[in-house]
Formats: sequence, C-alpha cells, structure tokens
Amino acid sequence: MEHIYNNLQDFFRSMGLPLQQDTELTVHPLDGLHSDQPIEAPLFRTNYYSFLLIRSGKSTYAINGHVFDLGPYSFYFTNPGHLKSFKIEVPLEGYMLTFSEMFIRQYFTSDFYQHFPFLIHETTPVMRLEQGDFAGLEVLFQQMEQEYLSHSPYRNPILANYLYILLYKTKSLLVTYQALTIKTQNRGAEIARDFKGLLKANFRSLYEGKASKVLSIKEYADALHMHPNYLSTVVKAETGKSPTDWIQERTLAEAQTLLTNSTKTITEITFQLGFSDTSHFAKFFKRHAGQSPAAYRKATAL
Repeated sequence: MEHIYNNLQDFFRSMGLPLQQDTELTVHPLDGLHSDQPIEAPLFRTNYYSFLLIRSGKSTYAINGHVFDLGPYSFYFTNPGHLKSFKIEVPLEGYMLTFSEMFIRQYFTSDFYQHFPFLIHETTPVMRLEQGDFAGLEVLFQQMEQEYLSHSPYRNPILANYLYILLYKTKSLLVTYQALTIKTQNRGAEIARDFKGLLKANFRSLYEGKASKVLSIKEYADALHMHPNYLSTVVKAETGKSPTDWIQERTLAEAQTLLTNSTKTITEITFQLGFSDTSHFAKFFKRHAGQSPAAYRKATAL
C-alpha cells in the first residue's frame, strides 16, 4: 500500500535522509539530497506541489501509470494526490521546489487556479528545455533558494512573489513546448478531478460571498450524478484521501488564511465558512490545528 506524505521533510525522513522544513514552501538543491548510489522509491503520494529543474543526472519518474525519462535540462511538476514513484540511476543536480495548498491560500487570491489551471490538471509531461529557457529558470530557482535561506521577516511574501513569476513562466513554457495534459482513460481519475474542481469552486464562492456554506459530500455527489458512497470510494482510491479529508483540509486552510491575512472577527469567519456558531468553529479548528482560532491569530501576527 502506498504512503501519503504531507510535506517534504516527512518524505525524506522515510528514506533515512535528514531534511529540516519550517515553512509551507521549500527550495532545495538536488545535489546531495540523495546518495551516490542508485535509489528507487516505492509508490507514494504527496499532499504538496513539487517543481523540479534538472541540470544533470539520469532518472525515471512514473505518475498515474505514465513513465518519463529525466535527464539534463528536464523541467516538470507534480500536483497533490497523484500516485507516483521514481528511480535515480545517476545522481541528479538541479533544484526542487515544494509548496502546499496552505501557502497558496495564505498568499494568493481566490482566482489563483483560474490563472494556473495546470495545477489541478492530470498528468503533464516532462519538458526538455532549450539551454536559454533552462538558464532563465535556473536563475529564478537560485534567487528563490537565496531568499529561502535568509532570515528576513518578509521571506514568505517575497517567496510568494517569486512563485508567482515561476508559475507564469511555467504557463508560458507549457505552450512553447506543447506539453499538453495527458488525458486519462481512468473514469475514477476523472471523478476525483471533477470533485476537486467543485471543491475549489465552492470555497471560491465562499470567499467571494456567493455561497453560504461548505457543501456536503451528498451535495458534491448530486452535482456529479452519483451516490455519495461511490464518490467517497473513488476519491479515496484515486487520491489516498476521502472527500471528508479534502473538505476538512480545505476548510482549515481557508480559516488559517482568514485569521492570518484579514481583519475579520472570528464570528465573521465562522459564518463565512458556513459554521452555525463560533463554538462549533472553535472546536473544529482546535481539533485540526491544535490551538484555538484566537491563539492561532495571535501566534501568526507579525
């Protein structure tokens, strides 16, 4: 059975490699992350986005049944929830960037995925870049690494702006290299994709004041014209997480974003997220975040 990793630190710990992580966005050189010996990772899923820029080395990477060769000037990304594995034959040099849904919610607006729809698509092929395109991206990754290693109190907002640039460059490269999304023939994957699209749309409507509550699993199932139990089974099989897990994680991320980046009162946030009262919201938040909404807001205030 595949394992699900919530962050990069957990993933490398599983491989016996130490790596510290204290933010929801990380930038690391690939040099030295793995041993000099060939290494093969069993099937796994991650709950974060990964972008890899490879200067040299040799590897194969498999996602959702598709296998890609990686070598010099390779650039690719993976989205949360997909089943993947990799095998490194010659040590890789380059950069790896990871970021979470929470980071997106904290630093970007509700129409984020409308600008970057490739972040919710199915499998996207590896791009083999021309030297000039590779060099431009490498400079950007180097700048991000330098900021990531800094102790600036504004490190995360600066990294968010760099990420915005990277995503627009990625969007442009997808067109230049015609790296079209690989359409899956798996009906289960299509259902999981459609569910995640509806989930994002619901929270976007909540953010914009166009919806009054978080949709239930039954309401998602009705929208997709299927039984709730079938939806739950399919989403769990395809992503490793149940619809309930997806809804709760998104609710928590939205709550944390509002507590950190808005001046709304806890009562206002309670009703914006569709909770019936502040007590219910406070219990939900403490159960998932380990502290009360008020304590979280105080701890994250600059």
